[in-house]
Amino acid sequence: MCFSLLIKQIPLSLTPLHPCFFSMQNIEVRPVKDKQELDDMFHQRWLVLRSPLGMDKGTEKDKHEDSAFHLVAVCDHKVVGSARLRLLSKELGSIAYLAVLPEFRHQGIGTKLMEKLIEIAHEKNLNTLRLMSRVHAVNFYKRLGFCEVGEPFYYLDVSHIFMQCKLQQSQKNAKD
Repeated sequence: MCFSLLIKQIPLSLTPLHPCFFSMQNIEVRPVKDKQELDDMFHQRWLVLRSPLGMDKGTEKDKHEDSAFHLVAVCDHKVVGSARLRLLSKELGSIAYLAVLPEFRHQGIGTKLMEKLIEIAHEKNLNTLRLMSRVHAVNFYKRLGFCEVGEPFYYLDVSHIFMQCKLQQSQKNAKD
């Protein structure tokens, strides 16, 4: 495929002149830093996870937002990815709402978000992480050490399955 034809198929926000094109080096993965960025993160989450299902704004949030740890991937002052970690007990954490804007997918952003949440889980001495995956994303989570638990089910008319990852003591010590 000729490069000029390729450029026409890339969203305008991600042309070769855009600082994030072909490079993870311009994408920062970090905790949400203020209220405006939290609002931007919720909007990005809605765009990726709820709007395609025809759901209203506000459905991207739940009652656990205030007690959760929110992580964002930011490029050129724009939230392009996000994820959340919530402590369920001293040993168990839940990862939810991993979302990357479509034009930024397949660049390692989701992996970086997950790796950072796993690192934080190690720091908090958690033994197990769990999540609810859309069935089409199962292999992504398997590459990060998660395995399926139970049978697929429908949530919001989308096939999901629970997954978990047992954090090894050796993995925890390797991070130290």
